[in-house]
Amino acid sequence: MGPIDPHDAVPIRVLKTLLRSNIPSLRPQIQDAVEQAFETCMNDGRSASDGWKPINTYHFSEEISLRVNNKIIFGERLTENPDFFQATRGYHRQALFAMLTSHYFPHWTHKLLVPGLLALGGAMKKIESYLTVEVAQRLHDMQEGRKEIPSDGITWVIEASTTNDQRAVKRIVQQVISVFFASAHQLPVLLMFSIFRLCEHPEYTKPLIDEVETMLKLPATDHYKNLPLLESFLRETARHDPLDSLSVQRKVLKDFTFADGTFVPAGNVICVPQQAVMRDAKYYDQPDKFLPFRFADDPSVENGAVQKFTDLKPHFYLWGATAKPCPGRWYASAVMQQFFVHLLTKYNFKLADPKAELTFSYTTIVSPRPGIEILLQER
Repeated sequence: MGPIDPHDAVPIRVLKTLLRSNIPSLRPQIQDAVEQAFETCMNDGRSASDGWKPINTYHFSEEISLRVNNKIIFGERLTENPDFFQATRGYHRQALFAMLTSHYFPHWTHKLLVPGLLALGGAMKKIESYLTVEVAQRLHDMQEGRKEIPSDGITWVIEASTTNDQRAVKRIVQQVISVFFASAHQLPVLLMFSIFRLCEHPEYTKPLIDEVETMLKLPATDHYKNLPLLESFLRETARHDPLDSLSVQRKVLKDFTFADGTFVPAGNVICVPQQAVMRDAKYYDQPDKFLPFRFADDPSVENGAVQKFTDLKPHFYLWGATAKPCPGRWYASAVMQQFFVHLLTKYNFKLADPKAELTFSYTTIVSPRPGIEILLQER
């Protein structure tokens, strides 16, 4: 927001149009990143017992998220730089810490508090330094008409920036970092919750594997287009385990009265109690029970249409308000799909401690416990 881009047209075009339209061509890169993350975690030096390798789910999900987001947003050249990659890891953790800490402070402090917390450790400054050089080179190459311009987040931000102020190097660097920041939390937490639920319900693994193996026999152009069970599993995980008990938070700028007569004075913050809504028996049968194929068997869907993980529906608020939903949801879905296709076809998996408490609450946040381990076994 601001006078340079008052309606956030640049990041919305990057995420909703350019990133989404490039997902089919990006799938090989996503696959490479997923496989690299698995290899890194499987070779971290910890010993395996009877072929079962203990993996910390927080570090595992973080590694998947970092590998994919770095490659797609920052491009191959920067991702292969170990110093830059470690800086993004530091920034990723600082962003999570800043988000959690800010919940304890008034909203008016966030403009100073959050940038201050993100500056700790110097990771953000290092990323800015590397990106400044890369963006300047990218702008020069594009002005020279060079054809070999990488298709990644940096190029998309440049393409979406249409005014001189928007195309300033510093501004582009800020926009690229903001796109990375937006992806820092939701994807790894979605991964952790999904891993937990699948480990808790191994009886659903075989149907998912069968569906994935059937898909992989199709031509590559038809991959990931028809996975109703996996789509339902991801959607049910998001319903059962929302990342926050509240969603769609909005500040009331002037006095407002709802249709039922509820009056909200200006200056208040209102929101949707998404956890309560998505566990309400008025909207979901057996709402407290995790039913992985709930949405694949939904009789309310007309013509047998597959409910996608990315679909916007009443009483499902993972992606925010339907009027202005998350523009990066197709990308998040693609990463989740490819992660689980790789996991299901290459590994056996289970919780290291089936009795462990998997989640904890922190203010309004419901979070996976970072110390939980799973066991992986290569097939």
